[in-house]
Amino acid sequence: MLCHQSIYRGYTIGLERQGSIWFITASPKTFDLPILRCYCSQARAQSEADVISEAKGRVDRVLAA
Repeated sequence: MLCHQSIYRGYTIGLERQGSIWFITASPKTFDLPILRCYCSQARAQSEADVISEAKGRVDRVLAA
């Protein structure tokens, strides 16, 4: 079940939590942006805001390359 979805720098960021693991997707909204693979984040002490910040940082790093 999707917990959170937001748009950031042309990507739809989706978060889903299962136990202590967050499943994170960042899907480009236009064809000219790089495709990022899904990944998981151990989230024992992470809040949703921390996970969103992590996902945004990942998008920033890819676009800076």
